[in-house]
Amino acid sequence: MVSSCRLCAAAALILRTAGDLRFPDYVPGFAESEACLPKVSQAQPVFSTTELDSKLQQVADASGIVVFSVFVNTGDMTEESRFAAQLEHWMCRTRSVFGRDFLVFVDSERSRQRWEGDYGITAFFSRSWIQEVFTGPSKGEIHDSNYWRWAAMESILRAGYTSLYVDTDILWIQDARPHLEALQTDVDFFGSCDAYDGRNGSIRWFRDGALNMDHLREEARLHDGESVCCQGELVPVNAGVIFMRPSSAAISAVQRFRERIFSGPCWGQAAMHWSLFELCGSKLSCEMLDPLLFASASPLRSALRKDPQTASRARPALIHLDVSAKGKATQYFEGFFGTPPACAKYGRGKASEL
Repeated sequence: MVSSCRLCAAAALILRTAGDLRFPDYVPGFAESEACLPKVSQAQPVFSTTELDSKLQQVADASGIVVFSVFVNTGDMTEESRFAAQLEHWMCRTRSVFGRDFLVFVDSERSRQRWEGDYGITAFFSRSWIQEVFTGPSKGEIHDSNYWRWAAMESILRAGYTSLYVDTDILWIQDARPHLEALQTDVDFFGSCDAYDGRNGSIRWFRDGALNMDHLREEARLHDGESVCCQGELVPVNAGVIFMRPSSAAISAVQRFRERIFSGPCWGQAAMHWSLFELCGSKLSCEMLDPLLFASASPLRSALRKDPQTASRARPALIHLDVSAKGKATQYFEGFFGTPPACAKYGRGKASEL
């Protein structure tokens, strides 16, 4: 996952009030003023199916929270090999926290059998659901995991479940659902961020007290004349960990994410960013997840290197390994947070109480 906060690293403003993390202020009318986004093509709603409903009932906890991911053939052999080398170990850790109460959307029966059999993780595959989702303008997105993420999310939300999406490169430390259940119920969208101080969780995303649009436009110009609308660093929300409630506003937002993807010109995460610019604060209630619980690899690793005692003061529910050297990062963090005994056979770190 590409970092969505890279341009914010030097920001000076730190926002944290009474333990609550607020969503960044958006610039009213900025999407319209840039005039670089095409009109969206309309997407058909994506619904659950009887088969998916059955899976959701299996994996949802008592509060109706579904934790899910997607794993599909993207055609990117380099990226997939980076995941494959660690996947069995990560899924063992996932299983140690959730058992089979974790759902993965896959794109083939063979893949479903592998996840169910080799990994012990509940998997969903349906040819009829795929045919329904990837029709019309979305037909070309069949190998886009970003699009799969939102199609799956929309199906789950329409079925009435609250949902946490996570990328597959997640190192689970503990069950995050009790924390999620306690979050304010009037918020539709909770995003995660990877630009924060790993020692205290304070988030940085502004420059001189505001989003620096001139700097963003310069960055866009340097990237082969690319439109500022396609800069993935524009909004400090990493799409690798997203929590949403089944409100009508959230469902409409996810449909908008899908529409922005196939309408172009931006890739999946930037499409989400620009939809948030259009929706947050007006049609969608948005907040940030606590980064001390929903941690990102780079800030946490930096904090541990500066002060190893950070590990004893904060125990994350998960660590998003959104870095290139995923194997080394796994070993590094397990040196602090341990390895479930059942997963020690994979040669990663030391045993823990999990």
